[in-house]
This record gives sequence, structure tokens and C-alpha cells, in this order.
Amino acid sequence: GGPPAGRAELSRPLAKRLEDGGLFVSVRNGEAAALARDREILFSHRYLLSPAVTPERFTVAGLKGAVEASIDLLASPAGMMLKGLLLHDPTGEMVEMIGSLDTNGSPSSQNGVWASRDGKRAILMLQTRAGGSDTDAQEAAIARIRADFADVARASPESRLLLSGAAVFAVNSRAAIQSEAVRLTTLSTAAVICLLLLVYRSATAVVLGLLPVASGALAGIAAVALGFGSVHGLTIGFGTTLIGEAVDYTIYYFVQSDGEEGEGRWMERFWPTIRLGVLTSVFGFASLLFSGFPGLAQLGCYSIAGLVTAAA
Repeated sequence: GGPPAGRAELSRPLAKRLEDGGLFVSVRNGEAAALARDREILFSHRYLLSPAVTPERFTVAGLKGAVEASIDLLASPAGMMLKGLLLHDPTGEMVEMIGSLDTNGSPSSQNGVWASRDGKRAILMLQTRAGGSDTDAQEAAIARIRADFADVARASPESRLLLSGAAVFAVNSRAAIQSEAVRLTTLSTAAVICLLLLVYRSATAVVLGLLPVASGALAGIAAVALGFGSVHGLTIGFGTTLIGEAVDYTIYYFVQSDGEEGEGRWMERFWPTIRLGVLTSVFGFASLLFSGFPGLAQLGCYSIAGLVTAAA
């Protein structure tokens, strides 16, 4: 939205605010100042990045050929630009490195900042300081972008912000998953309660049957909060569904211990089997603890604590 000059005027202060905010390693919009910093980084590391640097490059013959090539370039149309580099980079590594870069896909520029091919958008490219798997940090970065844009765009109501990239996809996907998890968990819990009421025909038995699930959920939340400092909504949604397995424990107990055998006989005959089921589930969820994705690691911790508590 707005004229190209207006978009460029928005791009500059927005890039400055985001760069000063500390959430981003890199904020680029094609401005000359940012490109100058990039050139300084490339020049400082030219011997590491140049494709021409080989052991032979620093032999007598290699150095002589490289310096002669740099002197020959002074006679070319690019000579005026390369004149200042000759004393600092006599072997021409900066030229070799720039020549190896693919510039065919570079964005166009309008009013000193990057623009889309159709010229209707100004483009900023950002790299977050946090890792891509840290969805909470990505969400905070996106919120910061929106807030800073709202501040700088107050005088330009026709302009709007469009965000894309892996971080945006991850945050939107997590929100959708959380919403679906909560909805499905609510529906499945209601269905289980109705089924238990139909079978037991006793509200007391239903409450006692759900007690392990409730206690397991509380234990899972407490364990994740202590171990990770915060609890993902995704963890609660899927975790509660997983420890719904605990409903089975009370079903086995109520059904199998009914009659003359009583509780003691049930503990002797059936508890070892239930205990084996609990242990296999715990070992299965333990593998999630080593995941690099925080949500999965939390899910493993939540499920283990919840199942052990429910079984107890």
C-alpha cells in the first residue's frame, strides 16, 4: 500500500527498530549502510571465502600470477573501483569471491530499499536470534515485528504488513494444532464420561474412574513446569489425551475385582499385567525426552509423570 517512496520511508525506521530490539541477528532491506557492513564482513574473511585460495595460490608463481591479474584489472572499466583495494588485497580475493556469487536472484530496488518484482511491496529479510525450533521465541519475534510496524505506520494507514517464512508457518501451525487439540480433547472426554455412565450407571464410579486421569494431568503439568519452566498448550492437549489410558486402569479394576475374589486377589492376578503396560508406555514416552523440539520433550515428561501418578 501507498506510494513507493512512502514504503521506503517506512522500511528504514522499521528496520532500525527491529535491529535495535535484539531479537534478530540480521535485518536487511537493501539499504547501502547494511550492504556496507556486509562488504566489511566479506572483506575481513576474504581468504576463508575466496574459491581461488589454494596452497598453490601462495607459491611464488601463484602470487605473481594473482598480483599481475589484479594489476591488469586496473586497466579495465572496473579499475576505478578496484584501485583502493589493490594495496589491501593484492591477490584479488575479494574480486574472486564476488565473481563466484550468484546475483541473478537479487531483488530489485526502489528508493534505496529492496522491492518486489512488481514494485508494489518493499521487502525486509530477517533472521531471528532464536533457533527455528523455539516456537515461543518465533512467536515473540513476529509479535515484535507487528508492534513495531504499527508504531511506524501510524501516519500511513494505507500501508499494511505481510509476513511469511518458516517461523510464521510454525507459529500458525501450532495455534491451529492447539485449537484442534483442545476441541478434540473436550469432545473425547465428554464421550468417555457418557460411555462410563452408561456402563457403570453410577456417578460415584465415574468420578472414581476419572480420578487417575485428573491426578495424572495435574502431576504432568507440575512435572513439566518444574522441568521446563513453562507448559505448552499443545503439551496439555495431547498429553491429557495420552494419559486417558489411565481410564483403562480403573475399568480393569472395577470390572475384574467385582465378586468374591476382591481387591487382594485382583492385585495378585491382574496388577502385574497392568504394571507391565504402564512400564512399556513410560519407556515409549521416554524417547520423546531427548527430542530437540521443546513441545515433544515436554509431551514425554508430561505423559510419564501422568501415567505413573495415575497408576499409583
